[in-house]
Amino acid sequence: MVQAETIVHFYYDLESEDDYNNKISHYLSGLKGTLQTEETISIGTPFENGNGLSVRVVAKLKVSMDERPSCKHLDDYVSFIFPTVKRNILGELISTQNLYLTYARKPKPVKKKVNWEELYQHWND
Repeated sequence: MVQAETIVHFYYDLESEDDYNNKISHYLSGLKGTLQTEETISIGTPFENGNGLSVRVVAKLKVSMDERPSCKHLDDYVSFIFPTVKRNILGELISTQNLYLTYARKPKPVKKKVNWEELYQHWND
């Protein structure tokens, strides 16, 4: 598993201007799985676009991606961050500013050492 921390800029579509800050904060805090919200940086003021109301949102997210055999180095995953965020976020994604990437691998289980003398005694008694 590879984790990236990125600052995301996107437009969030609104139905009305009523309590839009809380609606967006609730949406961001509800992100689970592939995307997790670290911090809400800013929520702009609503504006009219061709389809209705939108607001520009800037947030710091943690993005989790599966490891790929084609990616040999951590830097190879940079090109997968934008499409992963775009696939998993509501609204129109503008940009991502990648801060860092890390491997999030589970530690290998520790093998138990065999006490051969104890086994020998056990089987020969």
